[in-house]
Amino acid sequence: MIAARLLSVPLFAAALGAAWAPARADDAACQAVLQAVLKQAAVPVHQKVTIETAAAPGKPMQNEMIRLGDTLYMQARGQCMARPYDAAKAADDARQAMTKGEHSCTRVRSEAVDGQPAELYSVQSKTPNGGSDSQIWISTASGLPLRQTVTMLEQGAVKLKHEVRSDYANVRAPAGVAR
Repeated sequence: MIAARLLSVPLFAAALGAAWAPARADDAACQAVLQAVLKQAAVPVHQKVTIETAAAPGKPMQNEMIRLGDTLYMQARGQCMARPYDAAKAADDARQAMTKGEHSCTRVRSEAVDGQPAELYSVQSKTPNGGSDSQIWISTASGLPLRQTVTMLEQGAVKLKHEVRSDYANVRAPAGVAR
């Protein structure tokens, strides 16, 4: 299931999995994005996710994900489940993703997200079959991603779009879900 696959690692890192190249390791904009993704992998977060696939255009799936300690809680299609989460492995996966594909990162502008000051970054990546166009809003106060949008392309056509909104305040496990 696509939702489970996307939610199994930090979402933006997964989208950029084929996007990072070591030649860009000194690019300040790409480093800012990577640092935010790495930081997010290690903190409690409640994320609301909207996913729209080419197979079901106009019918977005709404999901939620909560990462708390060593547990990842996912809610999709009304079902909630818990599974183990390894922050070190998620960060390692994001770092390893830096070795694949071509990408470019650009700081676009300062822009508030839900009243919080943020910096908007644009990330374009290319793979042999397509790539992705992504935007990530990083809080100027915390350095954490507040919002992320990704459009994944395959053979020049949109394959998948997703948006993630992240909240770091008062993150709690969902009621009634045991690990």
